[in-house]
Amino acid sequence: MQLDAPLHSMSWAIALVLSVAACGGSSSGNGNAGDVVNCQNDPRVLAYAPPVAVQSQAKTMKLTLNQSSPAPPARGTDTWNIHVTDGNGTALSSLALTAKPFMPDHGHGPAVTPSVANNGGGDYTVTNLYFFMPGVWQVTFTAQGSTDSAVFMFCVPG
Repeated sequence: MQLDAPLHSMSWAIALVLSVAACGGSSSGNGNAGDVVNCQNDPRVLAYAPPVAVQSQAKTMKLTLNQSSPAPPARGTDTWNIHVTDGNGTALSSLALTAKPFMPDHGHGPAVTPSVANNGGGDYTVTNLYFFMPGVWQVTFTAQGSTDSAVFMFCVPG
């Protein structure tokens, strides 16, 4: 029985290494780890030219990305300044927003949770947006107590 335990642990370690290696490929589909990811021409992504506005699915909110640091969004920890209005253009100043980054092509997000601070007047600062690898990233914003959400999709080159 004791001989099986190291083999079982080794098989788990090999599976973990293979799953991490599978995520390291590019969005271009050929999967070579040394590839440079350039997804800027992907039809799903938005061009970064502030202000960048997206409408929520139910059209109850409009989110406008006014500034990101770094600009455009890049690998590492980013900070976004957004402005949120309702469907009529009135600032929504009392929302509790969540931001969820996710890589749709890889099926995962970061292990880090972003924070959204309400600055008043419909302005919010999103910190700790961690884009740890290149590729297409979507950031979904949802107001607490609502099922409506708005999604920004950007290419993070690398």
